[in-house]
This record gives sequence, structure tokens and C-alpha cells, in this order.
Amino acid sequence: MDALSLPPDAPLPDDVASLQALVRQLLAEVARLRAENTALQGKLDQALKHRFGRRSERRRPKPAAGDDEPARARDLHGRAPLPEHLERREVVYDLTEAEKLCPCCGQVRVCIGTQTAEQLDLEPARFFVRRTVKKSYACQHCDPAAVPVEQRLQTAGPEQVGPLAKGLCGPGLLAHVITAKFADHTPLHRLAGQLARSGVRIARSTLGDWLAAAADLLEPLYQLLHQRLLLSRVIHSDDTGVKLRVAGADRTRKAHLWANIGDADYPYVVFDFTAHYTAAGPTTFLAGYQGYLQADALAQYEGLYGDDKAKHVCCWAHARRKFVAAAEGGAARANVALEQIRQLYAIERELPPLLPPTDDLVLGEQRRQREEQRRQRRQQQAEPVLAELKKWLDQERPQALPKSALGQALGYALNNWEALKRYQEQGYLAIDNNLSERTLRAIALGRNNWGVIGSETGGQTAAVLYTLVATCKHLGIDPFVYLREALPGLFALGEKPTGEQLQEWLPDRWLLHRGRDSPGREATAG
Repeated sequence: MDALSLPPDAPLPDDVASLQALVRQLLAEVARLRAENTALQGKLDQALKHRFGRRSERRRPKPAAGDDEPARARDLHGRAPLPEHLERREVVYDLTEAEKLCPCCGQVRVCIGTQTAEQLDLEPARFFVRRTVKKSYACQHCDPAAVPVEQRLQTAGPEQVGPLAKGLCGPGLLAHVITAKFADHTPLHRLAGQLARSGVRIARSTLGDWLAAAADLLEPLYQLLHQRLLLSRVIHSDDTGVKLRVAGADRTRKAHLWANIGDADYPYVVFDFTAHYTAAGPTTFLAGYQGYLQADALAQYEGLYGDDKAKHVCCWAHARRKFVAAAEGGAARANVALEQIRQLYAIERELPPLLPPTDDLVLGEQRRQREEQRRQRRQQQAEPVLAELKKWLDQERPQALPKSALGQALGYALNNWEALKRYQEQGYLAIDNNLSERTLRAIALGRNNWGVIGSETGGQTAAVLYTLVATCKHLGIDPFVYLREALPGLFALGEKPTGEQLQEWLPDRWLLHRGRDSPGREATAG
């Protein structure tokens, strides 16, 4: 007899064995429902926290018994000094000649001092028309019938004026449009309104065409950045979803932008756009890469790992996040894992910093020694903590419900344990993949403003332009200043620039040649 199919008023059997069987079925069903209820309650709590709760994952450790909690440092308030490189325009207030006379004796009063106050002010963007005049010269002494026209006539300047062939926009305006959209997250309709307030009316569709043409111009440089990225010893990678408009469909579908960040030797941020969420995206983009790949435990990356392939370095911040969710859902045991993960991060904060790349042999050897020093410190200090954490994970997993928040946290950590502890292998590896997550914030902020990507071609345009803007911000370069010079420079190289020519316009090479002495506008961490 099936206890679950019986109606409430059905007669029950009289024999003890049948009643015991019914009770066992009911107890098993109660246990299943309790587990399901716990899982659903955890998901509800997590959703409510995400919607209404505090987003920060910072957890301050509780002071030990008898220890006085250190006083929190007060925030220092005050007005920061205004930048020295800004132009100073003085407004001087003085007395009239009549006011300078003393009302008592009638003599002229003498200036005994001044009181000065500085304010930061702004002028609206100033547009101007760049009129290019190319003068042509001809020889009037040669016989036109005997001398070819290309020898008698010569015109100064380039054949076409860039950065866009026959385009209305100059390099400064095009750089401004790219920076506004991909660094400042301004949608094109809002940007068109801003330009209109300055007396310049440009259609939103025209701005979109400019961005597409700029991406075509930057495509060879984008491909070079991609090639050099794959030379990195370690690549940080992550993805985020974006809405993609599909022609003829009544709703958008989810596409993805993948951020890939190189190491200090190849400090480039290269985005890839995929209209799907399959392994084909990262497998194609990172094909042939054999270094370390710091990424979350996504199935899409699995084909990249293996012998003579990339080595997976998993993210401790991602693993910690799952234990935070379990602890906030009522699983107090998760605090044990959080405390041990906190110890791992405390060890990281005490490690000596990595040294920058250099061509100097002595400094290069010091850099390698520093990396080895970090590796040894991790082996000595972090390995015991990891061993203790692994022992606790093994003990707790059989006791936790697999679908509960704690069970999922335990399963994630144990299933990816080798990748989680791999950061100890090299001193230049990071304990987490937070670099990628911080980089993707620009996409998250942008999609809240521009909403959707209009087509797959528009997605590739976004990938190219986000790549250049994000790489500039990664290097501390103002994207506007770089693009204002790079766009006409790349246009001047023609349709088939060589690799050597393109290398001069890599953002890090450009910064090296240009130096950091130009004030410009500072890069903002959008």
C-alpha cells in the first residue's frame, strides 16, 4: 500500500507490519519535504538579500574573549587641493578711486593684503570645425604631352583625411563618442542630446555608424592584442550576460561578453563576444593557450584544461561566496571555512609585492627571486591552512544535504580542490579571480544604461571598443587621450598595416613613448 496515494479518509490496515511500512514512507516523505523546504528557504533568503540586503561580502572577525576591539579610524574630511596643472583665471575685486580715500582724513588708503579663494569651474565642451586644406602644385614649364601628369602635379597631405574616410567627425569627437559610450556608459540617445545642447545635432544612428567604423579601423590592433594576450603566463577570464536583439523575434536573447586579462608582461584586456553560451566561445578564443587560466568553475572552460593545455586556477573568492551564503542562511558551521579562508587572505596581504617587468638583467633576476619568495612563503604558511580546511570539508560533506547552501558550498570546494590550491605553484598567480570581476563591472554598469546590443555585429563592435577602453583604464591611461592620437595614427597606416607598425600603437607602447607627463584627463574606474 502506498501511503502517499491514500486519501485522508481511507481506511488503514489492521496489521502492524503494514502500518509500520506506511509510517516509514511518511517519514521518508517528511524528510524529503524538509530538505526541499530548507533548500527553497535558502534560495528565498539569498534572493531577498540580493534584492534588499547589503551587497558587501566583508565579514569582520569576532574579537577573542578578553581582547579589546580596536577603535575604528575616523574618516578624514577636508577639501582636497585643486590640481596644479589647471589654468588659473583671476577675478580681482578692487576699490574704486573714490572708495580708496579715507573717510576721516581724505588721504589715499594703502593696500595691505589680499584674500584669495579658489573654486573649480567648468566650461561646456567647445566644438570647432577642422578644415583641412591640401595645396596642389604643378610645373608650368614642362610639356604636358611629354611629361606624365604624376610628375608635373603634386598635392600635399594624405590622400584621404581620417580617422574615418569621408567622415564628418574629427579624431577628438570620435574619441569622445567612444569614451562616452564605453568608459562613461552613456547611451547614444543621451549622448546625442548632450551634443545638441552644445548646438551640434547628430543623429543617434550616425553615432552608431561612427562606432562601427571605428571598430573596423581598430580591428587589426584588436587582433594583435589578442595574439599577444595568449603569450601571457597567466590569463584571468570571466564572462557576463548581455541582452541581444534578434531580428524578427519578439524578445531579446542572452549573449555574453568574455573578459580576458593578460599578465604584467602583456597587460591587455581583450573582450570576446558570443551570441551563445557554449564551450565554443572560450575554446576558440583561447585555442592553443598552455599557461595558467584563472577562472571560475564553468563547464565552458573544461575543454581548455589538460596535459599540454591550460592549467586551471580556481577562484577562492567564488568559493568563499558560497560559504557566506550558507552562513547567512543559518548554517553556522560554514563559519569554520570562512575563518580558514580569511587566514589564506591574511597570508596573501603579507606577501611582498610583485615587481614590474623590465629589460634590465639584474632587475629581471630580482623579479624572478621575488616570485620564488612568494611561492615559498605560500608553501610554508598557506599549505597547513589548506590541509586543515580540506580535512574539515571531507568531514562535513557527508553530514550536509547536497542541495542545501552548505552542501553546495562543500561540493564546489571539494570538486575543484586541485584548481583551488594551484595558486601556490607560482608566485605570480593570484588567490582569486577578482581582477576579472572588477573589469566586468564596466559591462554591468553599461548595460544598465544602453540596455541591449542591437545585433551580433554590434556585439563584435562592442568587444573591440571595450577592449581598447578597458586596456587603457587597466594601464592608467585616459582612453580619450589615447584614442585621439591612435585613431588618426592607425588610419594613416592604410588598409594593411604591418605588425611592426601596429605595435607602436599598443597602449603600453604608446604610454612608454609618450611618457606620463601629459596632464590630460585622468582615467576613471567606471
